[in-house]
Amino acid sequence: MSNSTRLFEYDKYWLVRRSDTPNLHIYWCAPGSRRVRRKSTNTADLDEAKRRLVEFANVRQARPAKQSLEEVPILKLLNDYVETVIENSSFWPPEKTALRHWNEFFERENIVTVAELSLDRQDDYIKWRRETMHRQGHSGSNGTIARELGVVRAAIRSGWKRGLLTTIPYVRSLPPPPARRRFLFQDEVRRLLAACDEPHLWRFCMIALHTLQRPGSILGLSTDQVLFEEGLIDFLPEGLVQTRKRRPVVPISDTIRGVLLEACAESESGFVIEFNGRPVNNVRKAFRSACERAGIADATPYTLRHTGATLLLASGVPIRQVSGMLGHSEQETTEMYGKHHPSFLNEAKGAVDRLFGLESSICAPNARQNA
Repeated sequence: MSNSTRLFEYDKYWLVRRSDTPNLHIYWCAPGSRRVRRKSTNTADLDEAKRRLVEFANVRQARPAKQSLEEVPILKLLNDYVETVIENSSFWPPEKTALRHWNEFFERENIVTVAELSLDRQDDYIKWRRETMHRQGHSGSNGTIARELGVVRAAIRSGWKRGLLTTIPYVRSLPPPPARRRFLFQDEVRRLLAACDEPHLWRFCMIALHTLQRPGSILGLSTDQVLFEEGLIDFLPEGLVQTRKRRPVVPISDTIRGVLLEACAESESGFVIEFNGRPVNNVRKAFRSACERAGIADATPYTLRHTGATLLLASGVPIRQVSGMLGHSEQETTEMYGKHHPSFLNEAKGAVDRLFGLESSICAPNARQNA
């Protein structure tokens, strides 16, 4: 703190004028440490700087004291985190389902604090969830369990950021399952649509095929997000911010316009996809039944997103345009679907032909022996 002058003190904080900047700085010592920390007030005015120092000190003193892992209830951390997610979500978030499973496990194993969720207990959770999913007829893939572990990891980190925890304990991760690239051929698409015996499922499938959006984005689509005059669908609800799973704006195709007009006119809930006047949380069961009637195996609602992207690229639609509809970068789309485009790596293929092709003067080994 050389070449600096103390101008004002409040509690354990003091105001300093430094020689290298006109702005005044707040200085204080971290609790239990002799280390001095500082923060600029972003003003050179002494009275304003004093006001900001007092405000800063009061905010810091109002923070809850950090607690050890043995003192913090794990379920409260989870509930607080999921409530925040729900506030920023327009529809049923997967975090709410994960909370239900964790709540059941904590009660079953009598786990109360963060410290009690040890690595052995996490392994018990992984085993228990896999067994429950198998009993329900599901595959028990790593993907589902990894997401639920991720919810606990995010809740603990959120608690640490809010100053509730002294440390962040390790939460296991699982290797991701192999990517599913199943898509439907055009004949399968026709059979599936013909097998949709409920209007809401047929509308869901049509919108998915025409917009390439994730099932959650379609089920959460409100009638206000369908902009008929502009000819667009804005899949990002008002008030939400974009995340890594982008919700893009996509055009309304001529075919889907009529479907959307009918759905919006009939909507009682304010959502495009509804059943008996209420929004639909998921269509997995109805979709699975339709696939069985259509004789289609290994398909999920998400398959329609892969189907639309794959068939568009196979038809020669530029990767950039398909990327825009998916909400992906061009690189992501190329990596996932590029092989289906008729021009996939054409330039590279031509270059290797020119460099190492049939016109090469080097003969195959057998040809050299016979010469």
